[in-house]
Amino acid sequence: MELEPDSPIASEHELKLCKTAEGTNLTAIFSTLDNEEPSMEGWITHKMQCLPVYNTQYLKMKEHYLRSAKPPRRVKPLNHIVNNYKPVSSHAHNKDDCKCKDGPKMDLQFITKQSVFVLKAILKDIGDYNKDPAHKKMWELKEEYRRY
Repeated sequence: MELEPDSPIASEHELKLCKTAEGTNLTAIFSTLDNEEPSMEGWITHKMQCLPVYNTQYLKMKEHYLRSAKPPRRVKPLNHIVNNYKPVSSHAHNKDDCKCKDGPKMDLQFITKQSVFVLKAILKDIGDYNKDPAHKKMWELKEEYRRY
C-alpha cells in the first residue's frame, strides 16, 4: 500500500468468526509433498472476517479517501460552437413503414389506373373492412370469395 505519511489509517479492527452455511460450496485444503499427487487435508468450515471499527477515526479516513479518489470539477472553455441535436420522433425506418401502409392502396390505383372512388366501390363489393384491433383498417375477402 502506498500511503502518504500524514494520511489517516484505521488502527482498530474487529474479528468475526463465521461458520459457513450448509449447502454452500465448501472449500477444500490440498497439500503436496515432493512433487507427489495432491492429497486432500480437509474442508474449511469457518471463515474469519477482519472489519474496521466504525468510529470517528475510520470515518475521517473514508472521507479522506473518497475526496482524494474524485478529481475536482473543472471548467473547460470551448473555442468552437458545439452542435446540439434535438431528439427526432420520426426516424427514417418509421417513414419507410408509413410508406408501406399507404403503398398497397397507391399501387393498386397505379396498376388498375382507376380513381380511388372506383377502387373503394369495388372493394366494398368483394371485401369487408375490418374494425377489430388485430386487423384494423384492413380489407378481407367476403365469405363467398374465400377458398381456404
